[in-house]
Amino acid sequence: MNLVEHLPAAAHRRMAWRNGLGTTLEIARDTDGTKADFGWRVSMADVSQSGDFSPFPGMTRIISVLEGAGMRLNVDGLCTPALGCWETFIFSGDSQVSCKLLDGPIRDLNLIYRPDRYQGELSWLRLDGTRQLGVVATTLLFCDQGSLCILGGHSPIRLERHDAARVALASSGQTLTLQGQAHLGLIQLRPLATPKTATRGCETCPP
Repeated sequence: MNLVEHLPAAAHRRMAWRNGLGTTLEIARDTDGTKADFGWRVSMADVSQSGDFSPFPGMTRIISVLEGAGMRLNVDGLCTPALGCWETFIFSGDSQVSCKLLDGPIRDLNLIYRPDRYQGELSWLRLDGTRQLGVVATTLLFCDQGSLCILGGHSPIRLERHDAARVALASSGQTLTLQGQAHLGLIQLRPLATPKTATRGCETCPP
């Protein structure tokens, strides 16, 4: 059986941006919240003005607008197309990035992860009734709109707007049952196998 952890919106941790220009609400990460280092993090931020993004060297970032008219990003001098609600954009945390708001403040969802440790994905799905959802090693569900009930853990978990749930996979091929009417962010993280260091054979021994 999968272990499903309820992450209510009221418990999301507010923290300052690295560049000091705003704050973010941290939803979940793979390490204790007191540690500076992490392999992945999911957060939500309110962006009230155009400006620079914080650098995250060695990380990959996926961003998606939740509310507002949208924005354009400038990534290492190249301007992106306009990014509206629920469109995702992937970029390197090593890049120099700034945003230009299209028409007032926005709220966005962010997945930041180390590509040498994880393969990360952020997508959106619409729930209208009941559906089965296959889960990977680490799966997070973020309720953007509406509400739903998650079945398949030790007990049902209900998600309201901006609540989230983290699923720890008990075994391969596991699924969850989702019931309700909601618009959901689906974050999936698959750990990468640790590269094995080649060992050198003894030169005095036969192959």
